[in-house]
Amino acid sequence: MKNWKKRLSLLMLAALSFALLAGCGEKKWPMQITVVNRTTYPISDIRISLASDEDWGANRIETTLEEEESADIDLGEFTEAELTNDGFNIQFYGEDGEPVNPDYDPQNPTFFDNGDYLILAPPDISVAMFMDTGYDAAEYDQKIMEFYEQQDDGRGDLIPENDAADGGTVPVLMGGGLPFTNMENLESENYADGTYYYADATEDGMTIIVNTVFAKDADTDMKELENYLVGCALNLGDSDLYEVVSVSQDTDLTANFTYPVYIVEYTAGANEDTKEWTVFAMDTDFYTYLYGFCTAIDAAEDMEEIYQDIFAGLYLSDGE
Repeated sequence: MKNWKKRLSLLMLAALSFALLAGCGEKKWPMQITVVNRTTYPISDIRISLASDEDWGANRIETTLEEEESADIDLGEFTEAELTNDGFNIQFYGEDGEPVNPDYDPQNPTFFDNGDYLILAPPDISVAMFMDTGYDAAEYDQKIMEFYEQQDDGRGDLIPENDAADGGTVPVLMGGGLPFTNMENLESENYADGTYYYADATEDGMTIIVNTVFAKDADTDMKELENYLVGCALNLGDSDLYEVVSVSQDTDLTANFTYPVYIVEYTAGANEDTKEWTVFAMDTDFYTYLYGFCTAIDAAEDMEEIYQDIFAGLYLSDGE
């Protein structure tokens, strides 16, 4: 009788041990990340789920993330197998409910570690996001600009020393983080003297962006600088019919570049063909730089803030 009770106690103890082991299951690890918005678009919805899950789950952010804003996201707890074998699917949407980067395939799994930073990239460069153990805004400013410079149309290439008018290189006016996708290149000219002319159009054809530099005329210093730059800006419009709307020296941009920078606004053309130009115009010791936007009159007012943000992000490629 005692032996029977002893065996029963051992069986019950074994069953309890198995139950406790089953209840514990495989160990799970917490997963928290920080998402940084560098897309140049507001992000209102971020979905992150295990690649093996059948649905995307809930929106991971509570408020809209503007450019350069970030949010800490607690993804939950996961087994080691889920983290190393499954990975995560990620998709992010703008305020219109559409994916910010339509070319990104969210079904490609992404793997990261607890505490990582997920930096969402502009949709018009070759990567959709960056993974990092930390985030430095200035470092990613440069990294994103380097991706823009990798265009195969020659943009960002400095002209060799013996070809430049000042005996050095011709700096390229770059940056700005254009918030447009699927742009069409209209013209891309890299001249032997180091100057260039680039023109692109937005996908809907409503806005044209021109970035150009040319050597100063021999008599430039004899002219009033403001009048000279206005004349250069008007040449972009290529029209005999124009009206100057405003001309002003931008003190912040002038301080950033250490050269006088003017913003010139004017209309060109007539009737239904009338366009409005907004032009960044800068004169250095040897070159004149123009960065201009041309759009329909009825859309120009809505674009003004965008232009100013882009102008604020411009820089010369050699740090001049």
